[in-house]
Amino acid sequence: MKFTINFSANLTAFLLSVFLSVWMTPFIVKTLGVEAFGFVNLTQNVINYFSIITVALSSVVVRFFSVAAHRGEQEKANAYISNYLAASVLISLLLLLPLMSAAFFIDRVMNVPQDLLADVRLSILIGSLLFLLTFLMAGFGAAPFYANKLYITSSIQAVQMLIRVLCVLALFACFTPKIWQIQLAALAGAVIASILSFHFFRKLIPWFSFKLKDLSFRVSKELFQAGTWNSVNQIGVLLFLQIDLLTANLVLGASEAGKYAAIIQFPLLLRSLAGTVASLFAPVITSYYSKGDMDGLVKYANQAVRLNGLLLALPAALLGGLAGPFLTIWLGPSFSSVAPLLYIHAGYLAVSLAFMPLFYIWTAFNQQKTPALVTLLLGAVNVVLAVTLSGPAHLGLYGITLAGAISLVLKNVIFTPLYVSRITGYKKHVFFTGMFGPVFAALFAWAVCEAIQLFITIESWTSLIAAGAAVSCCYAVFAFMLVCTKEERQMVLKRFRKTKGAVNI
Repeated sequence: MKFTINFSANLTAFLLSVFLSVWMTPFIVKTLGVEAFGFVNLTQNVINYFSIITVALSSVVVRFFSVAAHRGEQEKANAYISNYLAASVLISLLLLLPLMSAAFFIDRVMNVPQDLLADVRLSILIGSLLFLLTFLMAGFGAAPFYANKLYITSSIQAVQMLIRVLCVLALFACFTPKIWQIQLAALAGAVIASILSFHFFRKLIPWFSFKLKDLSFRVSKELFQAGTWNSVNQIGVLLFLQIDLLTANLVLGASEAGKYAAIIQFPLLLRSLAGTVASLFAPVITSYYSKGDMDGLVKYANQAVRLNGLLLALPAALLGGLAGPFLTIWLGPSFSSVAPLLYIHAGYLAVSLAFMPLFYIWTAFNQQKTPALVTLLLGAVNVVLAVTLSGPAHLGLYGITLAGAISLVLKNVIFTPLYVSRITGYKKHVFFTGMFGPVFAALFAWAVCEAIQLFITIESWTSLIAAGAAVSCCYAVFAFMLVCTKEERQMVLKRFRKTKGAVNI
């Protein structure tokens, strides 16, 4: 039941993100030009490079707090949060100067048209405040995680996205549209989310109190040491996820970067959805580890990979199978020529994102060193391939896309299940078993998309939505009848009967 609530709230936030992207992208492209749109994401990417520093703390505090609290060590758990809060304030103050410098010297590191320079600088300054606020409030996310009430976090994220959407609409309606207004709207949403996070933290963990006597260099050092490899991992993550736009800007120019920024949004949304859904499995994985139940952990992790894959297979197949008409309707006929970019993204994401719940196993085991080094290495491979294929090999945006596909498949599909089997002591093939069903389901949904286009010309939002709905219905039947196990079908029917009974009452 908790998973259903968590997923529903996350789905709401995801749909709001989709709405914002679908509405905002063509508006900005038409109003400010394709070059301006490229800087909407690129400015945030520049700020996110500083997460290499902050992630050393923010990535481990929730895990350390939860394990200590589950074991009844409240004083120890209290100390972890207290030290995180003190350290995050200090680090935020130290980061103010380099963040402001990044805003002022941005035209020295990338191609920024002169007429957009002031707008881009202001965007980075506002985005810096958003980044620091998110860092400061990360510790309060420990409460819903510890209580396995992630629907609270998901609901807060949905509210945050709703505030962001409403603020963007209001700012664009009342003032001349600018890039910085998008960051300001995001900051407004983050402020509301921070207030809600603090409220629920106090409600779920009434025994917490910030005490100066809890501040300890030893505890802070413990957190930093555990998070050091997460910082290394974050470098790799940034090289995976946030180097493509910068590469496009530096190698291909601002115009090509703007075009790529427009179409990359939905692959990024799919990655975001995958990460959010995967995180829903983390509390139970951590709980199994805390109790020492390895058999239960492995069984649950395989179920998580399977369910995560089934949930992501449909949107990935829709993104790839309907890419041509979608881009034409959304951004205009000039963008239909880059539809193959979405084919590539959808194909490798459908396979590689399903394994993301396994990341929380090495986090629970506190075995981040090897994954961090592998992520860093493959992130570097991604950069080298992206620059080489897009520039000297003359593949342009396709080179950047192929580089990301090769690197992520090596990391998620090959390394991750093999490494997790090693640290858990199980056979190498164990964590691959949950992937086969979702892959077949994704191929089926993609085939249905292609079949529909053989008989129907999709040239409006109405026909596109109708096609998507038809594919979704076919996918649901296929997955339920041929992919789901007998136990899973019985569970779905049982839940459906409960829902139907509640409605009849």
